[in-house]
Amino acid sequence: MVRMQHATLPAGQDIEVAEISVAAYERMGWTVVGGRQPSKTAAASGRRRTQKENS
Repeated sequence: MVRMQHATLPAGQDIEVAEISVAAYERMGWTVVGGRQPSKTAAASGRRRTQKENS
């Protein structure tokens, strides 16, 4: 579990999220509490689109 905080909440109102969810929370404005570096993983790009869909 990773502790996270949000700038709009008072100090001490941290949450704990699973490691796999950190990147999603960071995109919503949450930051990791403590010495851990923010994740550098890219978001999934979604499904591939066919040439017809891209037109």
